[in-house]
Amino acid sequence: MPQNTHARKKRRGSSARRAVISLLIVTMILLIVTIALLVENLSLRAQLAEPEDNSSANSQISDTVSDNSSEESSSKAPTVAAADKWKLRVANSENVLPADFSVETGLITPAYARDQGMSFDARAVGDLNAMLAAANKDGVNLLVISCFRTLTKQTNLYNAEVQKWLNRGYSEENAKAKAATIVAVPGTSDHNLGLAVDLNSVEESFENTKQFDWLQEHAAEYGFVMRYPKHKQEITKIIYEPWHYRYVGKEHAAKMNELDMCLEEYVEYLGIEF
Repeated sequence: MPQNTHARKKRRGSSARRAVISLLIVTMILLIVTIALLVENLSLRAQLAEPEDNSSANSQISDTVSDNSSEESSSKAPTVAAADKWKLRVANSENVLPADFSVETGLITPAYARDQGMSFDARAVGDLNAMLAAANKDGVNLLVISCFRTLTKQTNLYNAEVQKWLNRGYSEENAKAKAATIVAVPGTSDHNLGLAVDLNSVEESFENTKQFDWLQEHAAEYGFVMRYPKHKQEITKIIYEPWHYRYVGKEHAAKMNELDMCLEEYVEYLGIEF
């Protein structure tokens, strides 16, 4: 009996060990399967998330390109058709008008002109008259005191200015050079083009008037810019003239003001040759 009991105990112990081992094996298998499923699930999530991330990145890239395109578009220079280049023609010491230059002119509204029969380039006189009328409507009196000048009149004005400096003891060479900074040499003046007006007063104090303030705010709306700004004298080679306004067209006037350019700079910026 003792021997049989011992054998039975031995068999029961062996069965228990096998059961424990089987349980461990099953547990390990389940653990491996669980890990495999977890890894697969994480991989699937990553794959699903990747298109969204790319879409977001693509959207950001698209937005950046769009923003850059918008900025580039706003900074682009206006296109100038050959038929419109007359608005930007430069008349100065480096761009002398040909001896046979001519322009068709139209009358400035008499109520806003100092003298009868004062005229302006026929293609732009409508905008000039509209500007003068708009100022008047706002209670600002703009009076044209100089406009289109023939080469003969320009010559007379220039010679008179030269004589003034000769009378002050300047040499002829220096008198001519000094005069040219005040009255343009014939063929080098906006007035010869028929695209410029002097308004109210040819004194620097004009900058302290309500007329000047109104022009600073509204002139570009009608296609006009101050031709000879104070801070551009080294470029224009002409003294500061707050009374002298030049027609360039509405689009170009707005762009010149935006870029803070005088006409010489702006024409170079556009790459225009005459």
